[in-house]
Amino acid sequence: MIPCRNEERIISLLLERIPPYVDEIIVVDNNSSDHTGEVAKKAGAKVLLEKRAVQGIGYGFAHQTGIHAAKGDYIVGVDGDDTYPTDVIKPIVEYMEKNRIDFISCNRLPLRRPHAISIVRQFGITILNMTVWVLYGYRIKDILSGMWVMNKKAKLLLHPGSGDWNFSPEIKLEAIRNPNISFQEYHIDHFDRANERSKQQIWKTGFEHLLFIVTKRFAF
Repeated sequence: MIPCRNEERIISLLLERIPPYVDEIIVVDNNSSDHTGEVAKKAGAKVLLEKRAVQGIGYGFAHQTGIHAAKGDYIVGVDGDDTYPTDVIKPIVEYMEKNRIDFISCNRLPLRRPHAISIVRQFGITILNMTVWVLYGYRIKDILSGMWVMNKKAKLLLHPGSGDWNFSPEIKLEAIRNPNISFQEYHIDHFDRANERSKQQIWKTGFEHLLFIVTKRFAF
């Protein structure tokens, strides 16, 4: 399941890398102004349209649309920028089945490729990780990873509602806090974003993540 906005130059490369054992590929075209949806459909993906964009980017709404539509025993979420390794899907699912894990968050840190994430972003992730440790008592290693895997049980028990970038920490925090969900992290590789700037305003988004993590702790 892949949320996308204006990724027509990248999405086909990502779809080519998805292993053939993946039964269903859902691309959620999040109000793109380019041909992302058409390119993805031509590459064989099931394309859904998400129009409820928040300030032009409805990352969380796109994820919610894809999760609702997914029919498989396992749902894999990856960002549409081709920075995550789809070849690890099978070993992750096998690990989940062997260890009875309901939700895996794919941890990028420490980076195997030092320049895949800027120093500023790494520092921000570290601050957010520490905040989660202090407030939630869980030593998470990468609260903002854009790749995760969950089974049907987790799908039924998790109800994230954030329509924006805060969906990323929210779904992990909900899984961590739910006593009926077994949560773990799994270390993965992470790649440089190919000739594209991130759509996030990193300082603004980072402070919004921090505020969200703090306020959500007292909302549980």
